[in-house]
Amino acid sequence: MSAGRPLKVYLINLDRDADRLAHMRAQLNGIGFERISAVDGSKDPPTTRGGLTRFELACLESHKLAWRAFLGGAADHACFLEDDLHIRPGLAALVGDPAWIPDDAHCVKLDTYLQKVRLGGREPAIGGRQVARLYTRHQSSAAYMLTRAGAIRYLELTTNAGLPADYALFPTNPRRAGLIIYQLVPAVAVQDHLVAAEDGGQRFATAMAGARGEAPRKRSSSALERVAREGVRILDQFPDFMELAYQKAVLRVETTIVGVR
Repeated sequence: MSAGRPLKVYLINLDRDADRLAHMRAQLNGIGFERISAVDGSKDPPTTRGGLTRFELACLESHKLAWRAFLGGAADHACFLEDDLHIRPGLAALVGDPAWIPDDAHCVKLDTYLQKVRLGGREPAIGGRQVARLYTRHQSSAAYMLTRAGAIRYLELTTNAGLPADYALFPTNPRRAGLIIYQLVPAVAVQDHLVAAEDGGQRFATAMAGARGEAPRKRSSSALERVAREGVRILDQFPDFMELAYQKAVLRVETTIVGVR
């Protein structure tokens, strides 16, 4: 496990989203943070590339700004937050003492999307929580911590970005990408749109809501094209089948839904 100074907390927030900033100040409840002025995809969009929309690219570039800010300092670890979170008690302890962070970690995911994921063996973290290796994709880039090695690795992987921020951070096969990612169990945060309105959620639209507009109508494919496309899809998935077999036979992974507490 790691040791050292408390984690620096970076909050990614658009200049025009003062209501979200106020929400996060209340959620953080005295935890200090540095605000990262997010790239605004609707106001001054970056050039789209690799199939990303300008909003997806703006989100990714905002996270990369935060990673570079972290690497420009002396801290060994940092916590990165988006501005639509509901945070449970315990975050202060997690960012106050990095001793719980596994030494080999690139990243620890702190939130949950309440979807099925595959996890390795669990180890004690802090405050009754555990950490476990994450072997599958897990949506959301809203709350995570990075080591310096992790920030460097993610900047390398996103040099020619072709995936949105959460896909880049938590890919389908982290091992294949050379990433060692852990999941906090139970999670300490969850995005607003996953919280019921009666529990204080549904206050903010997701960053991508309404951003893409209507997708262009695709032309009909011929039967031969569909067969060829299905063949390519099966070939592309073969390494994933082999990885799953390895995880079950050797790593003894569990399939579970990470809760939040």
